[in-house]
Amino acid sequence: MKRNSFIFSTALTYVLTMLLLSTSAQETDFSMNGYATVEGEGYLTTTGGEGGNETIVTTLEELEAFAKNREKNTTPEILYIKGIISADPTTVVTFKHGENLSIIGTDNGAELAGIGIKVWDYKNVVIRNLKIHEIFYPDDALSIEECQHVWIDHNELHSKIGAGIGVDTYDGLLDIKKGSRYVTVSWNYLHDHMKCMLIGHTDNASQGEEDQSMRVTIHHNIFENTNGRNPSLRWGAAHIYNNLYNNIDDYAIALRQGAHGLIENNLFQNVNIPVSTNKFDGEGFACMSGNIYSGTTLENKNSITQTGCEFWDSLPYAYTLEEVSALEALLREYTGTGKIESKITNSLNQVAFGNSFSVFPNPASGEFMIAFDATEGEFYSLNIINHQGKKIYLKSIMPFSTGKTQWLINPGNDRHGIHFVQLTGPQGTDTRKILLF
Repeated sequence: MKRNSFIFSTALTYVLTMLLLSTSAQETDFSMNGYATVEGEGYLTTTGGEGGNETIVTTLEELEAFAKNREKNTTPEILYIKGIISADPTTVVTFKHGENLSIIGTDNGAELAGIGIKVWDYKNVVIRNLKIHEIFYPDDALSIEECQHVWIDHNELHSKIGAGIGVDTYDGLLDIKKGSRYVTVSWNYLHDHMKCMLIGHTDNASQGEEDQSMRVTIHHNIFENTNGRNPSLRWGAAHIYNNLYNNIDDYAIALRQGAHGLIENNLFQNVNIPVSTNKFDGEGFACMSGNIYSGTTLENKNSITQTGCEFWDSLPYAYTLEEVSALEALLREYTGTGKIESKITNSLNQVAFGNSFSVFPNPASGEFMIAFDATEGEFYSLNIINHQGKKIYLKSIMPFSTGKTQWLINPGNDRHGIHFVQLTGPQGTDTRKILLF
């Protein structure tokens, strides 16, 4: 009797804890937002390689071969980068002339040391959970050129800053150029760098006509220990909200050559010049609201010569602003690599439950079943995770018998697309894919 009471009490505590964790995860929404979600030019939204074949690479040679084979390829595909891959001297891997690709780091985030990524003339791209660092001039850590529908999420990009590091030791951390549009940059950690982020690469008026189409959303990122370009924006338009700017020597945001910025609910902390529309030749427009200035930052250090708020009357997507007072704690916890469920990609090689773990029917509409071999008195939990890394369903149980166990799962009739069914028990974690329609 005492044993059963202990088991019940322990089970209740576990379930309540899991429910609390689930509630916390659900309150932090990592789903794609901003311009990457907007319909345009043949795409309803940005999905990357969702539903396509999956490939894991662990070496530079494998990464370069994959990129070369993707040229002029439009078939959806997911590339998983696993572990630390390095190069000396600096190497840039270029993905060009294609469509429908996801590049995702596994586990707590793959690391590319001395290896930059350039995406050129591509449509529908997702880049998540990658750490890229120390790419020497004239190359960029991550470069997006002539692209549309791009989501850059939960990455960490950095070099070094300080003694011996000049303005041209490194080039950009994240540059978005040549008319790239429908782009969202979210939940990234960009730090210790001189020239951080450039949107629109030239003052040349001949490029201006193309770059005026650039539309970028920048939200829930940390920019820290940088000198400038957070971003520097020419010609196009950027919606910049709920970011943390900390220890910026020169300026955080510069708007130039007629560029428009909607700058909302950001925290500027120890920033010399938070926002300027006239730091460089060719003035831009800054529509400002809800921003907080702390530390050595002073609001009157902004240099706003034009506002242009009417430009933003028809923003084509919905969004929610965080309270700035809670922003730093939120971003410190959730930006960068290892904060999303891309670790589920390890399931490509996992055998924790072996063949006993199955999901059926597959594809499924609404309800489906899972089956696995269970052990009496042990805890098991089930997560369902969508392709964006967001947990959408949680269930836990402690079976009272050993052997084949089946659960009926109902994630809701409004779930569609590729999902990951993740089962965790005493023997580890396994994941199966399911198509919900």
